[in-house]
Amino acid sequence: MRHTDPRASVLRCSFCHKSADSGSKLISSPGDHPRAYICDECIAVCAAIVEDDRDPRAAGLGTPVTDGEKHPLLGHRLASSLFTAVERWIRRESMGDDAAQELAELRRVAAEIMDEIRT
Repeated sequence: MRHTDPRASVLRCSFCHKSADSGSKLISSPGDHPRAYICDECIAVCAAIVEDDRDPRAAGLGTPVTDGEKHPLLGHRLASSLFTAVERWIRRESMGDDAAQELAELRRVAAEIMDEIRT
């Protein structure tokens, strides 16, 4: 007789991993493979991010931005590599997979940037 983990059948948010029985409303992706879910709390966070992207003054995340001024990190030669590493890590993590390799790459790029900034 095969034993299954009862937790395996519980639906969870693909982003924050909260279960459906935690009180959050889950919305399913339209496709079956792989099926993804997002809770109402993560939707609110996503909506806030989209709204911040519409307001160029909010893009600095607390850093004052004047018209035409860009964050100094955006001009760094490794900025694209850093953003790519962040995206890959978030993607893997949100799927519930082991994201250790992606996190290690993210940390490596960030450390290289910090080393350059310090010198």
